[in-house]
Amino acid sequence: MHDKVLRNTTRRVLDWLATRLAAPWRYTTTPSAPLATAPTPIPAARTARSVGNDDDNLVASMLAQGRYTLLLRPQVIDNLNELHLSQTVLELQERMALVPGGQVVVGQLDPESDDDHSDDAPCVQGRIVQVDPVFLDRYPVTNFQYQQFVDRSGYEEMAIWEEHILPALLDFVDRSGHPGPRFWTDGHFPPGQQNHPVVGISWYEASAYARWVGKRLPSDAEWCKAASWPVSVSPGNWLQRKFPWGNTFEGHRANLWGSGQHATEPVDRYAEGVSVGGVHQLIGNVWEWTSGAYGRAEDTALALPVPMKSIRGGAFDTYFESQATCQFQSGENPLSRKHNIGFRLALGACDLAPQATALLLHGTAAPKELELAEEVRV
Repeated sequence: MHDKVLRNTTRRVLDWLATRLAAPWRYTTTPSAPLATAPTPIPAARTARSVGNDDDNLVASMLAQGRYTLLLRPQVIDNLNELHLSQTVLELQERMALVPGGQVVVGQLDPESDDDHSDDAPCVQGRIVQVDPVFLDRYPVTNFQYQQFVDRSGYEEMAIWEEHILPALLDFVDRSGHPGPRFWTDGHFPPGQQNHPVVGISWYEASAYARWVGKRLPSDAEWCKAASWPVSVSPGNWLQRKFPWGNTFEGHRANLWGSGQHATEPVDRYAEGVSVGGVHQLIGNVWEWTSGAYGRAEDTALALPVPMKSIRGGAFDTYFESQATCQFQSGENPLSRKHNIGFRLALGACDLAPQATALLLHGTAAPKELELAEEVRV
């Protein structure tokens, strides 16, 4: 389903690009009022230099909407000139962090080795999973970012929604009955919360947004690897952090109950809690949907009334620190739209065009073009 939707979305982007490039005289640039009040971006979004060029305007539009990864797909990338390619690659580098390929143990902490007062890495009991190189959003998806999806009729674009969930779209509305997150009003996020993580969205809404921007939800293993950052000390033996910053909980590094906020905070707060790879707020602020199911398929003792999806990381109202570790997994009904569940997105390195992968993984970008891309950032 995901591959089919992604192909359709990429096809539409490619057709749009091809039409504009083949007959640019058919299009005019007409400034329009902004769809939402822009926050101070984290980091600042790039835009192409506006000189009345339709190519620039198209790339600028895609970057502003957070849909830059679609431009780096094999079917689209050849339509970009070197400047636009460099701009898009730089956008991805600042918005997403690389999680290297390798193995991670996905499971629970061994109670006997888990000492809250020790800096030693506890043992993790679980299954070994091989993870391919993946890019992960540095920050959770914000209200402002999700606003782009709502304003551009994402809830009406049937191709990005799973077919069996289409009847539920009538329930995916805000307080005023407009399509959008549960706690919004009149199709807009609460004032002053543009840079807070979006909440009140189901697993299906998060997945639809992911398809719209050309990404996907991370797997449990990808999320765990980004957070715990495994280090192999010997064959079959890994050291994995209990928290992204280390093995001892420190309250100033994450927004949990003990922090005293009792509400979501902007995604750029708690910078001290950043992971080794540069990913923020993996612990605290909001739980995060992942693509996986709660529990393990072989766990026959786990009987659930409905299939549940995995959520990780804890939230502002998580009381116990033991429920906000890199290893702890909770579950939730995928239709739930709770006040403390958000999400961030992932993108497999293998999903990008080879030339984009070379720029991102091997730094083979032309220095001149990268410098020019930096110049047109503001």
